Amino acid sequence: MTEISDKYRVELVDFDYYQRQIPCQTACPVRTDARGYVNAIAEGDFVGGYIRSREPNPLSSTCGRVCAAHCEKACRRGKIDAPVMIRALKRFLCESYGVEAKTHIPSVRWKGLEIGTALLPEDAPLNTSTIQSFSQLRRDRTTIAAGKSQTGTSVAIIGAGPAGLSAAHDLAILGYKPTVFEAAPHPGGMALLGVPEYRLPRDLLTLEIGEIIDRGVELKLNMRMGRDFQLGDLWKQGFQAIFIAIGAHKDRGMEIEGIQLDGVIAAIDFLLNVNLGYRVKLGDKIVVVGGGDVAVDAARLAARLGEVHDQLATGTLITAVDAARRALRLGVKDVHMVYRGSKEEMRASEEELIGAEEEGIIVHTSMTPKRVVGRDGKVVGLEIVATRSVYDEKGRRSLIPIAGSESVLDCTSVIMAIGQQSDLSFLRPEDKVETTKQDTIFADSETLATTAPGVFAGGDVVFGPRTIIEAVADGHRAARAMDNYLRKGKTGIIRKGWLTEVPRSYLPQTGERGKPRVHPPNISLDRRTGISEVEMVYDEETARDQAHRCLKCHIQTVFDSDLCILCGGCVDICPSNCLKIVPVEEIEGNEDLRQVALSRYGTESSASLQSGQRGYRSQGSAIIKDETKCVRCGLCSRRCPTNAITMEAFFFEEQLVNEGEETTA
Repeated sequence: MTEISDKYRVELVDFDYYQRQIPCQTACPVRTDARGYVNAIAEGDFVGGYIRSREPNPLSSTCGRVCAAHCEKACRRGKIDAPVMIRALKRFLCESYGVEAKTHIPSVRWKGLEIGTALLPEDAPLNTSTIQSFSQLRRDRTTIAAGKSQTGTSVAIIGAGPAGLSAAHDLAILGYKPTVFEAAPHPGGMALLGVPEYRLPRDLLTLEIGEIIDRGVELKLNMRMGRDFQLGDLWKQGFQAIFIAIGAHKDRGMEIEGIQLDGVIAAIDFLLNVNLGYRVKLGDKIVVVGGGDVAVDAARLAARLGEVHDQLATGTLITAVDAARRALRLGVKDVHMVYRGSKEEMRASEEELIGAEEEGIIVHTSMTPKRVVGRDGKVVGLEIVATRSVYDEKGRRSLIPIAGSESVLDCTSVIMAIGQQSDLSFLRPEDKVETTKQDTIFADSETLATTAPGVFAGGDVVFGPRTIIEAVADGHRAARAMDNYLRKGKTGIIRKGWLTEVPRSYLPQTGERGKPRVHPPNISLDRRTGISEVEMVYDEETARDQAHRCLKCHIQTVFDSDLCILCGGCVDICPSNCLKIVPVEEIEGNEDLRQVALSRYGTESSASLQSGQRGYRSQGSAIIKDETKCVRCGLCSRRCPTNAITMEAFFFEEQLVNEGEETTA
């Protein structure tokens, strides 16, 4: 509901409307039923919660630690005080039943290993059964492809990052034989090479990738396209479709004086080399340029550098005392970050930035590099200059250096973290794969099909650097599109939705609405060394307590206009003032609203509504609701003397069918 001038812009409720009222799920690129697993935690159903978490995401345990958490940004609780800690609650579930757990519930029985009490169930829970869910894929293998099976068909995937692995996972379930070619010596892409181990343990990522490989995926490492093989070679080897998901591992660079000096290193190269176990010598004073998560990761990893090398070499964690001693001998003294905008404009997550500052990293905002200062060919400092914002007539901002504000940060190394791009040098004219001016591969935004028949592309190589969960979503889309291409068919979606009245006890309780957001505990500062994981996991009591903060946005306020007597009791009792009863003349909407008015008030009234004319006051009234304010307390339903208002949970499921059979129910 949006108030515009003296009218309210409204929409009628339907399937799409109810689905959008679960913003955490709508915001998730793979449509994870976050609301579902959070509610399951609150109820103590941890197995059910894990199943909901895992269904659409083969990298669920990874995302439990490093997901960008689009769901939290959309969480309606955030409009009241602070979002539910959705990502941390996912980790709580994965610690109990994910690949890292002794009681892991796998999607496939691993070779020679007796783990887990059961496989993922055949059917996903309601609101989790979307077109991206694991059980949906398994069901489609027998229903969608009936009579058109491509079982055993070979498909090639270039890149073993989140997008490529997700596509391989889905294609294997659908019955194909995926082969993944990876340029690095280990699979994982940026999840492995670009995320420090103190945020994402390597053994966890290895286990999660292993479960994907054990679905029947062939993995070929140290195989770089353009060096070890060409795109055309894959056709000759019998592959029937190709998915390019090579990521963005090339630094964008920055044209300033001194950029070529010894001691200037790209953040992506720094992270890659450290994560592969190579020793990187930066000296004891480091400056990182940039304001995104990569910049923060580089800064925090640089501060740990001596201990990281030692721990990666020995494969063991060291004690806090040993870490302190080695820090004196090998550690970095100073780490600075320089960002051209304000702290509020930094793209890095708030948690990561807070962690960096707690660890002594000094952040300089509204400053930009002017030149790298060198002596005898080596870095000795970075000259920076303050900036101010200037806006043109169209409101576009430019950052202008302030003359006379120059200063020099003494340093032994400068890490540049200003952006990444894909290396497309492997493409040849005969491949017929077109690229864009932004040095990405041109692909259809829905199917991810490139200009070359049978070749698909997704992830960072198409959309530029994005998050792990967005890459996973691209893998899902690519697998579906490749399946359609190989079967020479198209799929539609059957969507079923229904409402079920819930008891008062199921609604969020008054005490729960006052619960504060509590972050998971971190290890103490004196132990934040090397590859020691910083963020810890909730205990059961805290996890359930935090899960109870959920507003249960799948519960809808359902109004029966035939029973309403317009007493206004619901408006009076609403604690968040989200309800209004207004004359029909004060609302406006789309064609659907016009048709409702037409059926209820006749042609003349509907025409007035469409044109915005007055004259409805004697015709009727409308109850309108601001969904952003509703806390699902149910007081309106309890107050209503005619039972015209009920609190009902919205449930839905989606299923892919052959094109022409799709519908919404």
